[in-house]
Amino acid sequence: MRVLIVDDEAAARRRLATMLDELGVEIVGEATDGVAALDAIRQHRPDVVLLDIAMPEVDGFEVARHAPEPKPLIVFQTAFGEHALKAFDHDAVDYVVKPVTRARLEKAIARAGRRLEHTARPAVTPELVARIESALGTGRLPRRTRVLVRHGAGHRALPLRDVTFFAAEEGLVSAVTRGARFLTDYTLADLEVRFADSFVRVSRAALVNLDCVERLVSNGDGSATLTLTVGTQVHVSRRRTAALRAALD
Repeated sequence: MRVLIVDDEAAARRRLATMLDELGVEIVGEATDGVAALDAIRQHRPDVVLLDIAMPEVDGFEVARHAPEPKPLIVFQTAFGEHALKAFDHDAVDYVVKPVTRARLEKAIARAGRRLEHTARPAVTPELVARIESALGTGRLPRRTRVLVRHGAGHRALPLRDVTFFAAEEGLVSAVTRGARFLTDYTLADLEVRFADSFVRVSRAALVNLDCVERLVSNGDGSATLTLTVGTQVHVSRRRTAALRAALD
């Protein structure tokens, strides 16, 4: 079994590495943040990832959602209470509660080993990750200030303040900045939920950064035209105009 350790705390990584070494498990690498974790998964192809949930900027849910194929088994490290951990009851994921004990880690590793013996490895799907996020309540996680976008063969964490709006076209969603567009792996509905405190949906095809709104003009038919600080104009549907005005107020 080949294991990757992902945790932003050096002491936690050392503790896990010591226990895994005692258990005779091969450690293929360590990562200190979500973007580095995705790069390490792509490079090392681990069987199992010991993945901290509450990392800044790019958390463990983002890593699980964007991990490249073939996706590894995920063992989340979490400080969430026991009452919420029913969410992890799925063959593709497991959990250990921080601070991690050797006995619980040994149990999780043994369980992962049994799963790896099966030809049809259980999948970590975006739907599964979303269900776990919803059950745990992401409000207890650090506020997200970046969004993962595609970058070459991997991903980069783009600051939300640089994104003027998200645009959907032909089934693909892009993060639009002052001078560039970056493809994402999200739907607009996903992004609307994740960034509800700073972005607002203005149509079926656009989600706008409220801090980038410069002007809103009625079109006379119930719809409106939004001008952003970069000069871009975005159509606001009749259905969304009232909610946008309320958000701006």
